Amino acid sequence: MKGIIWITAGAIGSLLILLIGFEAYAVIRARARTPMIIAQNKVRPITLAQVGKRHLAMLLRVEGTGFFHHRGVGNVTPGQGRTTMTQALVKRLYFDGGIQTGFAKVEQSLIARYVFDPAVPKRDQLEMFLNLASFGTIRGRPVIGFENAALTFHGKPIGSLDDRQFLSLIAMLEALVAGRCKPRDLTDVSYEDCPLGWLTQRMIDRRLARRCA
Repeated sequence: MKGIIWITAGAIGSLLILLIGFEAYAVIRARARTPMIIAQNKVRPITLAQVGKRHLAMLLRVEGTGFFHHRGVGNVTPGQGRTTMTQALVKRLYFDGGIQTGFAKVEQSLIARYVFDPAVPKRDQLEMFLNLASFGTIRGRPVIGFENAALTFHGKPIGSLDDRQFLSLIAMLEALVAGRCKPRDLTDVSYEDCPLGWLTQRMIDRRLARRCA
């Protein structure tokens, strides 16, 4: 009996060592890719100034509580599917935006904490998020970035949106990341076809506006 216990313990220990080694290799590999990733995203069409301080504050209240203080992980918010904006960027830049589960989710968090966050200043991260956030696909065309989303769903540049319109874009991100729904068409800026009224106008008015008051 003791022999079986020792064999089992040894097997588990060996597996843990292998997993730690694999994740360490993933972090090293990600660190090697990071300079190229940063260079590829150095030119960013949307700037923080274009969005404006008020709307940036709204975004951070909903999606990034503690954004300027956390180290890539932790201090999760109700937005972004319990994922920090740094982790969302890592998912898009290192994993092609796919949903990460299990060990891949662990790898994503390690890269966010030990690779991406130390290498990229917070203001640059925020600007990258504004340019790379995915708003789904409309008629076979991906809608990437807040500027593109503003033009697609509201017919005006990001700097011309009022508070309600900007909040609707944040609401879209919450629904898409949570995997709960997608826009019906270009006019579905409130996602009213979502199950259980996930993104009704009432939610935008009360839930999001309350956080940004």
